[in-house]
Amino acid sequence: MKAFSGSRSSRRVPVPRERYRAVARVSGVRPRLRRPAQALNAAILILAVLFVVVSTPRIAGVVGSGFDDLGARLGEAFPALQGTKPIDLPSGGGTISAEISAQNIPDFTRVPQLVVGGRVPAFALVAGRKVEITLNGAVAATLDPDAGGAFSSPLTLREGPNAVALTLLSGTDVVAHTAYTVVLDRQPPPLAVTKPVSGDTVEGPNVSLQGKAEAGATIIVDGRTVVPAQDGSFSDSFTATPGAVTITVVARDRAGNETTVKTPITVKAPTTIAPLVVRVTLDKTKVTPGAIVTAQVQVTANGLPKADEQVTLSVGVITIGSARTNASGVAFIGFAAPPNEGDAAVVVLANGAAGRATLTVAK
Repeated sequence: MKAFSGSRSSRRVPVPRERYRAVARVSGVRPRLRRPAQALNAAILILAVLFVVVSTPRIAGVVGSGFDDLGARLGEAFPALQGTKPIDLPSGGGTISAEISAQNIPDFTRVPQLVVGGRVPAFALVAGRKVEITLNGAVAATLDPDAGGAFSSPLTLREGPNAVALTLLSGTDVVAHTAYTVVLDRQPPPLAVTKPVSGDTVEGPNVSLQGKAEAGATIIVDGRTVVPAQDGSFSDSFTATPGAVTITVVARDRAGNETTVKTPITVKAPTTIAPLVVRVTLDKTKVTPGAIVTAQVQVTANGLPKADEQVTLSVGVITIGSARTNASGVAFIGFAAPPNEGDAAVVVLANGAAGRATLTVAK
C-alpha cells in the first residue's frame, strides 16, 4: 500500500469528444451554430425584407388596375347603374359645364326681361329629366327639354344683382347645377367734362380735354375710344381748326346705359411770334477816351414798334446796363467811351435779337 501524499496532483482527466457528444444527444442539447452560418442567415433575411419593400407597390398597382378593369366591365354589362350620381358643376362668370348649357346670359343688362335658353347635351338627355330655373331663390320655371334637349323660359329681373340658377333634375336627384349673377342697371352713368368749359376760347391747333365718369365706363370722344383710369378719370388731346368746335363725349356703362355731354368752344389761331429787329444809333461815332456817348436803341416786330421790351447794352465784353423801350419802341442808354484807343463794338441784346454799332476812340 502506498502512503497518502498531500502533494498529489488534483487535475481532472479530460473527457473524450465522442463521449461528450453522446451525452449531449441523450440530454437534448443541440450543437451551437458556427458564426459563418449565422452571418449567412442574417444576409438572407435582409434580402428578403428588401424584396418585400420594392415589390409591394408594384403588386398593389397590378391589383388596383385589376379592380378598375373589373369595375369598367361591370359598367358595360349593367348600363342602368350609370348616370344616377349627382354632379356639382362650376358656376358663375357665364361659363357652364357641358352637362347643361345656357346662352346669352349677360353679366349686366338694362332690360328687365331676360330669356334664359339653352340645351341639354345628348349624353345627359334622359327621359324624365327636367330643367329647373330659379330666380333669386324662387323657382321660376320647371321645363321638359324637347327632343333635341333645348329649353327656354322668360324671366323678369329686379333692379340690382339677380341670382339665376339652372338645375338638371332626375326625379329629386340633382344631375347638374350651375348659377349666374345678372345685374339689372337702368341708370345712366355720371359724366363731367372739366376742361375745357363750355364756351371757352382756347388757342389751337392742339386742344386738351379732361373729365371724369363712372368707374368701368367706356369713354368715347368725338367717335374715338379713350381708355380711362381705374377711378373713371380720363384725358385726351386732338387737333382742331380755328373756329367754333363742339366736343361730344359719351360715357357707356357695362349695362349699355349712355350719358352724352356736348361742350361748345371756340378755337383761335395760334399766336405767331414775329422776330424782333434791333437797331443801334450812337449820337457820336468818334470820341476821345472816357467821353460820354448816348446809344439810341429801336426795337420793332413785323415793322411795328415793340413797346416795353427790355434791352441790354455792352461795349466790348463789358455790360453797361439795361433799359425798356417806350411806346415808340425806343430806349436810350448812355455810357463812357473805353480808355483804350481803337474801334469798340457796341452790342444791344433784346429777347434773342441783337443789334450793333461801332465806336472809334482816338485822342
